[in-house]
Amino acid sequence: MLYSTPMKVLKRIVPFAVIAAAILLLLYLPDIAPERYTDLGTFFRVEIKRQGFSGFSVAAVADGSVLYVDGFGVDGEGKPVKSNTPLYASAVSQSMAALAAYSLVRDGHLSLDESVSDYLPWFELASPTGSASTAGGKVSIRNLISHTSGVTDFAFDDAHPAAADLESAARSMVGAKPCAAPGSRFGYINTDYQVLGLVMEKVTGSDYASILDERIFTPLGMKSASARPPVDSSPVGAANSSPVGAASFFSLPLRRSPRVLSYAEPSTHTIASAADVGRYMAFLLGPEKHKRGPVSARAARALFDPLVPDSPFGYGFFLGQDPGGGLVAYHDGSVEGFSSRVVLWPERRSGVAVLAAQGSLLQSLFALPALTEGARCIIRDGSSARPFPLGRLYILLAVVAAVHLFALILQTGGALQWAKEAKDKAEAKGTTGPVVFASFRSWFGIAVRIAIAWLCPRAVGLAFSRVVTWPLLFQLEPALAVWCLGACIFGCLRNAARLAWMRVPSGFRRSR
Repeated sequence: MLYSTPMKVLKRIVPFAVIAAAILLLLYLPDIAPERYTDLGTFFRVEIKRQGFSGFSVAAVADGSVLYVDGFGVDGEGKPVKSNTPLYASAVSQSMAALAAYSLVRDGHLSLDESVSDYLPWFELASPTGSASTAGGKVSIRNLISHTSGVTDFAFDDAHPAAADLESAARSMVGAKPCAAPGSRFGYINTDYQVLGLVMEKVTGSDYASILDERIFTPLGMKSASARPPVDSSPVGAANSSPVGAASFFSLPLRRSPRVLSYAEPSTHTIASAADVGRYMAFLLGPEKHKRGPVSARAARALFDPLVPDSPFGYGFFLGQDPGGGLVAYHDGSVEGFSSRVVLWPERRSGVAVLAAQGSLLQSLFALPALTEGARCIIRDGSSARPFPLGRLYILLAVVAAVHLFALILQTGGALQWAKEAKDKAEAKGTTGPVVFASFRSWFGIAVRIAIAWLCPRAVGLAFSRVVTWPLLFQLEPALAVWCLGACIFGCLRNAARLAWMRVPSGFRRSR
């Protein structure tokens, strides 16, 4: 009978036994971390290994002053990451753009409630979906900063890779069908901040990089920070060279350097070191301690106020309530090969930033929040429990993926035997039922795997309210993308091979 022999049972048990053994090994393998951490240096030095990072730099602020800054591990080139190593600070880029815009508002060059079209006459959006109006809503500077323009990247290509500069990026948004009237709904898109950068260029007559140099970097002494597109051909480490990061393939680093974009600095591609970000956070949390800053200390206190009622986004930061009480402002994000997370507790005048020379979806979702939360506990309470070791989960996922794909390959090679047993069972019973059922199972398996391959990026996109494609999944988490797509491909090949052998006449099989 089909699947009744001890060998077949053994083949089914072995994969689960291997996975169970890996789980037990990881559970009982001694942990290198102490039960509780009491200092930031030990915490980050140990956790870089436990969380599977190749390299990151960190900065912490307490009472409005830089408390700690350091670097650990290596970048995508294998060079040490130090506190002054420039990295792509994706999560910080938008808050810097928002602060520069706010300084222009304070100086009378911009108005938060003026329409973008007052500065860019060609910037007109269509009417929101479902609106009876024939005229599109007027998007204000306030809407751009708070991501309430009403446009999402489901309406247009927010990546617009063919854009040559800020104006080309901004023009890609024109003609997009808004999903809501400006100011009525939050919708995160990078192009909002690229349009904001272009507006700042128009009102100052300077390029965006010079605006940040003049208004933020120079006053705060951020010596490594830059909003100028790096030059790909420059030697790594030279002035204006492009930082090199890494992707994470089951925590193994794969060299990855983002494509240089001439329009992404206001949204994601500003470059800074942990030392720079520490000075930046110190100003935001203790502006009165700075003799010179982008805005006055009194004006800086408004940077954590909501810009639009019921919107979760302010001046470049998500705003919320900390579980321990008080306001929390945070932002995390990634560009190819890099990820970062910045969390500020304005009422406590403290903050933590982690700039990683590695881009990973799992690390961004779990490891980076664990690192910032652990650092916060050390600053506030004097100690922190050790977080969940994501690095061990990567090892387990690698074992499961390898076993799964290997099993599918073996099943593909055994398609002839599987089809033969289905036919033999039908002949023994004198009915075509077993063959029909086996064919149905095979076709159903192909359909399910095609559906998974189609749905997977869309499900991730819905979770993050963004359009996600397979190339983007391979950029964000190549290991899981390879596993998922590989399983779909080998699963379809296995079922296709079974269908093909079931169509071969029985006489041909016996002659073999």
